[in-house]
Amino acid sequence: MNNKMKKWLTVIGCLAICAVLVVLIGQQFKSPKPVDNPHPPQSSDVSNVTVDPKVPQNTEKEKDVTIAPSDTTQPTSTDNGAVSSGTEQTIQGDVSKPEYTEEQLQDSTQKPNGEKVTKPPTAVDHDKVEQPKETPKSESQPQGGEIKDGKIYVPGFGWIDDIGDGQGTTVDGDGDINKRVGIMD
Repeated sequence: MNNKMKKWLTVIGCLAICAVLVVLIGQQFKSPKPVDNPHPPQSSDVSNVTVDPKVPQNTEKEKDVTIAPSDTTQPTSTDNGAVSSGTEQTIQGDVSKPEYTEEQLQDSTQKPNGEKVTKPPTAVDHDKVEQPKETPKSESQPQGGEIKDGKIYVPGFGWIDDIGDGQGTTVDGDGDINKRVGIMD
């Protein structure tokens, strides 16, 4: 055998092994077929049941079932004011503010919607309420823009070096956004 034949036999042998492996791996992914279990054998034997008439049967008195009538004081309405036709459609109708009589508003034992109040409201004399005194500004708290020892106080940043007025330069824009501008140390 020459070298060319040996190479072809090696390639064909490797391809055959690969084909066998593909088939074996493919079989691992198959789901097993369900097996029908045979039905248990039915027996045609009839068992005789005898009842002893001397033993009293267990009779439980059925409890009386009473159904409470449903509360029909508030009529249920399936119409919620929704509009489902035309160009102006709404899911829910317009909200309406409840109206209370003057007597309901003045009654301190219950809220206007009918809830009972557990603790009556107490009146507060607004003329006797003390106003908080103004807190004096402390000398240790600097104000924004304050200059001291060549530094300026900026709220949120603290004391920073006063570099004077800001400087601005005009840069020609040729459209290159990645162009280096100025000195970037």
